[in-house]
Amino acid sequence: MATASSATDEALRAYEQRSLVGITVARTVTFTIVLAWLWLNYGTAIAAENFGVLLGFIALGLLALAVRRRWPDADWLPYLFVTLDVLLLAYTLLAPGRTYPESWPWQTVLRQPSFLYLLIILALATLSFRAWLVAWTGAVISGAWLVGTWLIVRMPETLTDFADLGTSPTEALLLQRYLAPTYVHVDDALVRAFITLVVTAILAMGAHRARQLIRQEAEAARQRANLARYVAPSMVERLARLDRPMAAVRSQHAAVLFADIRGFTAMAETMTPQATMGLLRDYHARMADVVFAHGGTLDKFIGDGLMATFGTPETAADDALRAITCGRAMLAAVERWNVERAAAGEVPLAIGVGVHYGPVTMGDVGGAQRFEFSVIGDTVNVASRLEELTTRHGATMLVSDAAIAAAGNKGRIGFACLGPVELRGRNEATVVWALRG
Repeated sequence: MATASSATDEALRAYEQRSLVGITVARTVTFTIVLAWLWLNYGTAIAAENFGVLLGFIALGLLALAVRRRWPDADWLPYLFVTLDVLLLAYTLLAPGRTYPESWPWQTVLRQPSFLYLLIILALATLSFRAWLVAWTGAVISGAWLVGTWLIVRMPETLTDFADLGTSPTEALLLQRYLAPTYVHVDDALVRAFITLVVTAILAMGAHRARQLIRQEAEAARQRANLARYVAPSMVERLARLDRPMAAVRSQHAAVLFADIRGFTAMAETMTPQATMGLLRDYHARMADVVFAHGGTLDKFIGDGLMATFGTPETAADDALRAITCGRAMLAAVERWNVERAAAGEVPLAIGVGVHYGPVTMGDVGGAQRFEFSVIGDTVNVASRLEELTTRHGATMLVSDAAIAAAGNKGRIGFACLGPVELRGRNEATVVWALRG
């Protein structure tokens, strides 16, 4: 059984897989816009010169999508493709001959605003909501630019300082040196790398917070799914806002309903395991729908039976009435199902229902690996015994006098009092009502 954390991580991983297509589309659109920008701003020749490079970036994105879909658990793949992106773009921007005009010295490539194109890759990395991937991207961008700058600085004709201008050069000489085509302002490269790392840190923090929000949403969805196993859909959203709304152990009055298929053991002996499981799934699904339709809480499935409560986790004035009405609706649902079964050549089913109202103790039980909501107490035992007695008394539904009293006049309609009845395990007799017909 997966833990809550692993279930949330799986949901987050599934979200990342679904977002891969969106990231690839964003990447393709971005590089297409860059190509259009080059064409509009620099003309057809520059656009044509860079067309192959931009097409390569789009192809690399499509390759990354295919590979990550093939190996979704390989967490190192995004780092590999980001590195390839940065290295390819850095080489394109800094390689010899990439200046414009082409006749300009190689050093002038560092004065062009082309460094900003690398930030596109950093921005795309933030769409992954992976803080470490964003940090890695910023570090690789800074590192690639510094290495490229270092290679250019190592050229013999590169000028990097003013030492040869004397001890007191004039401002005119300093400006002339700064504007020299082969001059490289090393501090400029360091500032770009530093600012990139600062921006990267901010974006990584944002990606981390966004990922935490996604994780919280996935956890909330998981909790809502767990609540939907027990309570009516109308209550799920309200209870999901609370922190483990069923965790606190408390006692209160509630109605408890048990329903069970009669003669199921004998029936199962003539059926295959697959058919038996199919019958149980169909039965449980139909009965759970009826429980939820009446605002009940599904406590558990017990073989061919189930236990439902009304008044948990929150009480209402009509808990007992809804439990009795639910029991009658279950019987009606089985009758409709039997029409379908008869048409399919299958044997009809009969169920027995028992309902009692009284004090219960509730809370969730279990450990860190798994816990479930549970209701215990004498009221639960009485409801179970009433369901057991339905066969002996030839009744489809037995309800305790306490449940009838709590339900009021509406709950009594259609029932006949059988008087005090001895229940297994109890010293005192219980006044029981049976559904007529």
